[in-house]
Amino acid sequence: MRICDLPIKIRTLISRTAYQSALYVELNARGIRSQAARVAIRRVVFPDGVPGIAIPFYLAHPRLMKLERKEMLEVEGGTDTECMRILRHEAGHALDTAFRLHFKRRWRELFGSFAQPYPDFYKPKPKSRKYVLHLPAWYAQAHPAEDFAETFAVWLTPRSLWRRRY
Repeated sequence: MRICDLPIKIRTLISRTAYQSALYVELNARGIRSQAARVAIRRVVFPDGVPGIAIPFYLAHPRLMKLERKEMLEVEGGTDTECMRILRHEAGHALDTAFRLHFKRRWRELFGSFAQPYPDFYKPKPKSRKYVLHLPAWYAQAHPAEDFAETFAVWLTPRSLWRRRY
């Protein structure tokens, strides 16, 4: 079956799941309630530089998830827990972009220069205590933008005990 012939719509995916609602609950619990923040999070399809969160298309239908697993050997975001991890991380990117946080001096002091290029590859240091661990493979070490998004995600995660851990 062609992908375009599958009975799916992104709006159906969002309304069918509780992920977006759960993300809003977590943001509200942390005091992020502004309309601008909600607009940044609500956008699903966006060009570079526009705040929003992209949802992998393969999560929209079980057959696509099966195909993704067959081709990639995994379905990133395929469980409730994994999907929420990704949404928290992407919410960090969306809010960073919406509020242009990476232009602030304090952001650069904490995370580094947003302008530095992404590396073609990075060699993570698993024992480093300079970075948080949220997504696998110590993704925070890849680039300052990822460090911020991962730090935001750890902070946002309910009951993460981030103060004790970090």
